[in-house]
Amino acid sequence: MPRVDNFIVALGNWGPVLFIVFFIVGTTFLFPESIFALAAGAIFGIWWGLLWMALAGTLSAFLMFFIGRHVLKKPVQSLFEKHPKLQALDKAASNFKIIALLRLSPFNFTALNYLVSVSKANFSSYAYASIALVPGFFASTYIGYAAKHAADLAAEYKLTHQLPTGDSLVQEVTIYAGLLVAVTVSIIVAKVALKTIKNYSSSESPK
Repeated sequence: MPRVDNFIVALGNWGPVLFIVFFIVGTTFLFPESIFALAAGAIFGIWWGLLWMALAGTLSAFLMFFIGRHVLKKPVQSLFEKHPKLQALDKAASNFKIIALLRLSPFNFTALNYLVSVSKANFSSYAYASIALVPGFFASTYIGYAAKHAADLAAEYKLTHQLPTGDSLVQEVTIYAGLLVAVTVSIIVAKVALKTIKNYSSSESPK
């Protein structure tokens, strides 16, 4: 069976287009965006993978905003009525800063898009806050790239029985040191964002 990554690469310029379509369709129906980020890093590398993830994530978020606001508004709004903390979130989501913090927190991508779409948020604040998707996408894309690189390195060692030396060794150290930094920063940012949101939610929730 041909590997999916080889299939997408073989499509040339159409590969990223297919990836973006898969992302939009998948995340619209609750498929985890992190899986796509890992795949993007493995298939396209760090920077191209991040670019296609950012584009796909933005387009998908815009589509879900439209669906949530015009198609699923009543079902999602019923959740607000049952949960006081979500009511506080509804009020907070009109604030660009809070939307951006939600993007930085470990909140499910699809659920967040639908949740904000039925809040008091205007589309411009929602759209500008999409830039906050990048840190999380970067960390996941980097993990996918590093995992693919490690697999390729293991396959090469199996054939040659030689470990990297000299410049190659420096490159390996740089890749995995960068991975450690990216993941660590992403976790710290997510924790700070989540703490800020919880504090706001607690202060705004009905007593």
